[in-house]
Amino acid sequence: MISATTSWHLQATRLSILSQITEKVPNYRVIMEAVNGVITNTIPEIAGTVVEHILYPFQVDNKVRDLECATRDLVALKEDVQTKIEIAERQNGSRTKQVVEWLNKVESVVKEAEEIKRPNRKRRWSFWSSYTTSNSAVKKLCEVKNLCDQKSTIEVTMHLPPPLAQEMPASSSKSPNLKSTLLFVNDDVHGIIGIWGMGGVGKTHLLKQINNELCRDRPSDVVVFVTCSKDCSEEKVQNEIIDKLRLDKYGSIEQKQNTIYNFLRERSFVLLLDDLWGRVDLDTIGIPDPMSANGKLKRKVVLTTRSTEVCGQMEVKKKIRVDVLKWDDAWSLFNEKVTEETIDSDPLIKIYAVDIVKELGGLPLAIITVGRAMHDKMDRREWEQAIVLLKQARLNDVEFSHANQSVFHILKFSYDSLKNDSLKQCFLHCSLWPEDHPIQKNDLVELWIGLGLINESNIQAAYNVGYSYIRRLQAVCLLEIDDDYTINSDDTVKIHDVIRDMALWIANNKGVDAINWIVRSGIFKEAQAIQISHHTEKLSVMNIYEGNLSFSFTCSSTKLSTLLLSHNSLHNLKTLKLELFSKLTFLNLYNNRLQFFPVEICKLVHLQYLNLSKNSLKSLPEELAKLTNLKYLLLRGIECTFPNEVLSKLKILRVLDLSDCYSDDSVEIFPMLEKGLQCFPNFQALGITICSIIALRKFHETMSVPVRWLDVRSYERSCLSFSSSFLGNSQLQSNLFSLKIRASASVECVEFESASEDQSICHLRRLEQLYFEAMWNMNEVKWKSLDPKDVFPRLQVVEFNACHKLISISWVVNLPCIRELRVLSCYSIKQLICINELKNSGFNVSQHSFPFLKILHLYYGYELESISDPMITFPALEFLDIDDCDKLKKLPFRTDDPPRKLKIISGSEEWWNNVEIEDNHRSSLQPFFKRL
Repeated sequence: MISATTSWHLQATRLSILSQITEKVPNYRVIMEAVNGVITNTIPEIAGTVVEHILYPFQVDNKVRDLECATRDLVALKEDVQTKIEIAERQNGSRTKQVVEWLNKVESVVKEAEEIKRPNRKRRWSFWSSYTTSNSAVKKLCEVKNLCDQKSTIEVTMHLPPPLAQEMPASSSKSPNLKSTLLFVNDDVHGIIGIWGMGGVGKTHLLKQINNELCRDRPSDVVVFVTCSKDCSEEKVQNEIIDKLRLDKYGSIEQKQNTIYNFLRERSFVLLLDDLWGRVDLDTIGIPDPMSANGKLKRKVVLTTRSTEVCGQMEVKKKIRVDVLKWDDAWSLFNEKVTEETIDSDPLIKIYAVDIVKELGGLPLAIITVGRAMHDKMDRREWEQAIVLLKQARLNDVEFSHANQSVFHILKFSYDSLKNDSLKQCFLHCSLWPEDHPIQKNDLVELWIGLGLINESNIQAAYNVGYSYIRRLQAVCLLEIDDDYTINSDDTVKIHDVIRDMALWIANNKGVDAINWIVRSGIFKEAQAIQISHHTEKLSVMNIYEGNLSFSFTCSSTKLSTLLLSHNSLHNLKTLKLELFSKLTFLNLYNNRLQFFPVEICKLVHLQYLNLSKNSLKSLPEELAKLTNLKYLLLRGIECTFPNEVLSKLKILRVLDLSDCYSDDSVEIFPMLEKGLQCFPNFQALGITICSIIALRKFHETMSVPVRWLDVRSYERSCLSFSSSFLGNSQLQSNLFSLKIRASASVECVEFESASEDQSICHLRRLEQLYFEAMWNMNEVKWKSLDPKDVFPRLQVVEFNACHKLISISWVVNLPCIRELRVLSCYSIKQLICINELKNSGFNVSQHSFPFLKILHLYYGYELESISDPMITFPALEFLDIDDCDKLKKLPFRTDDPPRKLKIISGSEEWWNNVEIEDNHRSSLQPFFKRL
């Protein structure tokens, strides 16, 4: 029997069903009879479930709507999980298997829910189809809710070790700098390391090898290789680091900074920055300070650059220069690219290959590209043509590379990085020197000044700018220190052959125009005419014997503006048709054998620079006055007289150099110089030779123009006193750059003393070069209550030559800036620097002596037994050059602790073998020795 309560409940259910179907089903009375029967005969325990199912067809819209809402919630949860996974993976995390399975289930359930919703949108009501849809929606809703509940119990990600750098493609040949660089990378001292050198020398190759070694050896948690290139920025570096470390790449620079910093701050890392052209702020990028790492963490930044200036901007603690390859390595690399099969295919090909490798000067980039271009060339004529092209600075025509990938285009980035057009032009004019030829810095600066590339208000400022340009070109590896030229290596630079060829390529409009810059040098086996065309703008011919020098012309006039004919043996200029050079502004005939002034020069009315120094001219013509545009007239070391009427016509003259001349009419020349130069508003510098005390006195009385180079000859008194009676002219003291005192046989003593009540004396604050030459009877240099540093605060070069009776030069130790000391043919000196003599003269003896002395030349010191006492040190010494000093048995430093910058000890084999060096130290010093 059914209880009253149950009966009431069933009756309520019947009425509910009846109310829902009354409006939807036309024959509802028939259905209601069936419902009454079901309800009446249903077991009470399942009556509720039956009723619920009976209601499904009439609740289909609600059930589908409930499923749709729940599905949206599930999709939102899925998106949250996927975002969390994406962030975690960029931060070196990984999704779990659980979450992968959950996501797959979600994707499947969502698709099935979409299928359930789709037929419900457009349908005619049917009891059984509505029932099926509603029933499916209820079941799928249950699955959706279960997946939502599971999300909170699933571990979404797991942490992985941070990524190490992947190995990068690099040649199997080890860089010679790899081992030493890795030592600095792995130490605890140098936080930022700079690898620098010219373009194409192998810096990137070395950095890739460092990357690969670190990748294999795992010394750090994180190794990141970033290619910076020309237009690098902090944001570019940030983005590449974020990509490599899979960090969150969204947000501002500040947000990325925090992301990188938070990831690296508790980790050891090595950041490799390749091809850096300017400063990037590591702090802005988000790199923790490499120097702030504690003992547990190792932080390093290693960068490559073409410029030492970038090393300074990045506060590099250790600089490593990558030089060109030595011969054996260069030859091996070329063989690797060409293959032995090609080189051995013809005996002449190997000879040509040797010449090609020599032309390429050990530059890996050039060796690789030319090697690849020649690897299948088995015809000797192709190799011979390659040599011709290389000698004509046409490397691009040899390598057959795509224009934007050629050696010259890659190297040109260094040229493009130069900050101003004047500096760029100065660099291009370095190519006017022959290949493998040392370039005197002074000659280079004078060329730039003479061409108007440097235009300053005074000559000292112009030289300062010129030397700063040289340093800047060295800093970006477009010029190099000339270590091979040991005699005056600090005064010379060199330009690598391929860099020089690149400069000529740029000067000739990247090979598009006809050759308009011509450079020739050397001794021709047979006479070869140098062809001058209408296109020729610059012509440089050096080191050629006159008999082998001739010119041919393909035009009646030329655009030639610059002509360098220095260091030849020309007796005349007959083969050179100067009348065709109407546009010539620069003419250098330095160091030839001209005995008669070429009058044709006087027709070159546009000439601004004329250098006839070191020739054998007997006189100068009055027609010289026609050169009214002349600014620079250099007549060093000639014997001729100067016409009286010439100077007054050269009204824009800036520099006149008559120093090192042998004429004895200097007394008469002073009034003419004073009259001629006094009214020249732009006159900057005079060089002059004074040959007597009378001339010297006259000089003080009349001259008020700035004197830069001064020679004093034949001083007739026994004591030469540096006081107000000698060089007393204040303008002279403030401008003098070079002073030579020579051929004064009567001088026995040079004395520095105060000469007036206020204790004043010559203060030659600009003097950088001091020469005592052929002072045969001078036995000492006295200092009375004066210190050399007060008289010569900037003196850099000191030379004693043929001072036969001189016994000591100890005072030079107190020159604060001396960098080169030459003692030649001083037969009486036994010890160069003596501490007792310094003490007796009242000098303080510093333990830090000669802080800047780089070069020490000792020639023909027949009595020289010692250079100095052990207390005197030479910490900056680079070149020790000794010849014919057989009694000298000891080096001026401890053989177990040579100067850190020592490069060369030059001398005879016999002398070197007799030098007293402990056996266990000789082998370590042997690499420094270079036989004369």
